[in-house]
Amino acid sequence: MPEPITDQAKRIQDLWVFTLIIAVAVFFAVEGALLYAIIRYRKKSDALPKQTHGSTALEIVWTTIPVLIVITLFSYSFIVLRDVEKKAPSDALSIEVDGFQFSWQFTYDLARLGQGQAPAQEGTFSIIGTAANEPTFVIPVGEPVEFRLKSNDVIHSFYLPNFHYKLDVVPGRDNRFVITANQTGEFTGQCAELCGINHALMRFHVRVVERAEFDTWVAEQVANKATVRQP
Repeated sequence: MPEPITDQAKRIQDLWVFTLIIAVAVFFAVEGALLYAIIRYRKKSDALPKQTHGSTALEIVWTTIPVLIVITLFSYSFIVLRDVEKKAPSDALSIEVDGFQFSWQFTYDLARLGQGQAPAQEGTFSIIGTAANEPTFVIPVGEPVEFRLKSNDVIHSFYLPNFHYKLDVVPGRDNRFVITANQTGEFTGQCAELCGINHALMRFHVRVVERAEFDTWVAEQVANKATVRQP
């Protein structure tokens, strides 16, 4: 699996590993019992073997174990889902993600630049991608970031493998999720929903940087008067 780079992705990976361990244990237990029965009770003669009608204890065991596994997986999954889908705190960096045929636009609200922002400013700036120029947006490490997803044409899907999470971008629907990146670097994402003939071109990049570098980048975007794509 891709390396998890957010707190939420680490929780998702832990759930995946836990589920895999249980699945492997069940596989070997079932296959082991099957092989044992095949070898131990293989036909040795034409004599009719001892006939046994049912076993209450055995039926209790093979009913209880699956029920306990299901309850455990449900409970753990519910806890992880609750944590991953928490609402953004009021001081989170907010980025509006606009999926369109066939690229992405990332819009920053200058009044919601996160926990380390300078005094409130007005206005927005956007990073806009094209087929020939894949967009790169920037977020600070160690701070909550809320992505607000929208589309003005068809359904897209915002997917960044290192987030271990994807969410559809649906026209007329307000889909949101929050992450907290825990390491710096540049990572690649893409649209994960077949959305038209140039779907494969809908790639994007995210750079996770320290807060000081993020503030410098924001100032450069404002100075360069980054524009907003009109729907």
